[in-house]
Amino acid sequence: MVAVAYLLGAFPTAYVVGRLRNIDITKHGSGNIGGTNAMRVMGATLGVTVLVVDMLKAALPTYVAAQLLPLDSWQVLTVALATVIGHNWSVYIGFRGGKGIACTIGVCAVLFPTVLLASFAVFALTIAVTKYVSLSSLLMMTSMPLLLKLWNYRVEHIWFALGLLVIGIYRHRANIKRILAGTENKVGGKKN
Repeated sequence: MVAVAYLLGAFPTAYVVGRLRNIDITKHGSGNIGGTNAMRVMGATLGVTVLVVDMLKAALPTYVAAQLLPLDSWQVLTVALATVIGHNWSVYIGFRGGKGIACTIGVCAVLFPTVLLASFAVFALTIAVTKYVSLSSLLMMTSMPLLLKLWNYRVEHIWFALGLLVIGIYRHRANIKRILAGTENKVGGKKN
């Protein structure tokens, strides 16, 4: 199930959608194959399509593991984590990939939807104030383990969310440098 989850998560949605439009998304925008870059390079309709598919490719194996198979909690979380790792380091395109935010949303929608909704409020507030998608995503992910702890979720869920946060920070390290330098792209605007 972990192998299936990884291979499904590794499906490079933005890359495939771009190729169907004769666009190599790895050579445009940030070069990232995630939903944000897809939206910048290919427009809102295709960007949202990429985002939704990326969420679903993570949610589906997580749902199967959590609801349809007799797996322990830590096994379900391992399957969920495999989808995010697959997206971020896709075997299909030389172990390149996205940053895992859409996949994180997909797995968390299955595992703890209430926490996801609360953390999305952090995302929405941050993006309204700063216009930085990357910062909003990171603060959303930072809020998850805190909310899981606050709402007395199992310890493995908290560790899982912390693991996703560490991966998210690692994948956003270039964005963090640009935010600190004032050169990160903003939604609907130009760099400072």
